[in-house]
Amino acid sequence: MVKVSKHTELSETLTLSECTDGFWLYDYTRGFNLAMRAKTEQEAFVEALSYYQDRLSELERAHKCLDSRVKDFVSQFAEVED
Repeated sequence: MVKVSKHTELSETLTLSECTDGFWLYDYTRGFNLAMRAKTEQEAFVEALSYYQDRLSELERAHKCLDSRVKDFVSQFAEVED
């Protein structure tokens, strides 16, 4: 069974727990652990940053696609000025 040896509130939404099996970084805004069983605190933070980098890239691609579709749709109804 995993035992918590140290629990640190980093902010209102982030906690870092040092457990017998490694470091766990929990994000209350997302509702899940961003890092689990990391060997060091630094590794836990790198895992979290990597997650957010990947998620941001995914959302930027989705936004670009949606923005393009909206512009194409609106252009069908916009009057062309000469």
